[in-house]
Amino acid sequence: MAWDFETDSEYQVLLDWAADFVTKKVMPLDMVLGSAMEYQDPDFIALVRPLQQEVKDMGLWACHLGPELGGLGFGQLKLGLLNEILGQSRFASVVFGCQAPDTGNAEILAHYGSDEIKAKYLQPLLNGELASSYSMSEPQGGADPTQFRCMAVEDGDDFVINGEKWFSSNARFASFLIVMAVTDPEASAHGRASMLVVPTDTPGVDIIRNVGVGDEPPGHGTHAYVRYTDVRVPKQNLLGPRGQGFAVAQTRLGGGRVHHAMRTVGQIKRAFDMMCERAISRTTQGELLSKKQMVQEMIADSWLEMEMFRL
Repeated sequence: MAWDFETDSEYQVLLDWAADFVTKKVMPLDMVLGSAMEYQDPDFIALVRPLQQEVKDMGLWACHLGPELGGLGFGQLKLGLLNEILGQSRFASVVFGCQAPDTGNAEILAHYGSDEIKAKYLQPLLNGELASSYSMSEPQGGADPTQFRCMAVEDGDDFVINGEKWFSSNARFASFLIVMAVTDPEASAHGRASMLVVPTDTPGVDIIRNVGVGDEPPGHGTHAYVRYTDVRVPKQNLLGPRGQGFAVAQTRLGGGRVHHAMRTVGQIKRAFDMMCERAISRTTQGELLSKKQMVQEMIADSWLEMEMFRL
């Protein structure tokens, strides 16, 4: 049975508003502002904060969160259709309060953080007042937690962390990191690691370099290579049961994969639209590009691939 990506009429009204809002008010930010994560930058405050308020007024702020945290608790289908729109601008997810990695980190804090941790980090994160980082992947093991070597050793009332992490997203802007480290090396493969909150100003947290991804210019990357040297954090910073870091990680990674994929679809759709605009505006050899049979074939193939990706 075919599906045409339609949704209920009430939600479609919100999607139409979001599409128009992103095109007219959010996309221009891509041309005039730097990083979308510099929350305290005066230009960010002047240009982005008013747009965030408009989203809140429409009831579309942080839709991935449940009502108890100020969101609408949308399911994956509605979130997928919304994120397809948001993917067309690098500022859109920030304007709508659903930027990675803060979305997943907020979910972990909401589910597993102590009252103290929630008060200190969760609410400011939900308000868009501070940024966070997810520090999981490692040089030798990638994102496979069974291969991790970064250790968190119990010492009195603290854990002491030593090791290295790669691709710690937005660490350079973050107030805290959620670190997945091995606390029980002799346990089963998926019961070795735990999750810990680590403030970025903790002694021993060292960003070796910020690695660029995609079109990020040299020196301005957003995925950090981080070294932890005798980093001491209290046991109260443990998120979830000790040794259950793998299970805790699924709280953020499961749904996040859908959101990321649909934002990628949004980027593809924007590129597709630009290609079509070029084809109907560029004249060569006496006719528009859009009249060329091979150009028509390439555009048709791209559209088919895009629709398959959406499914």
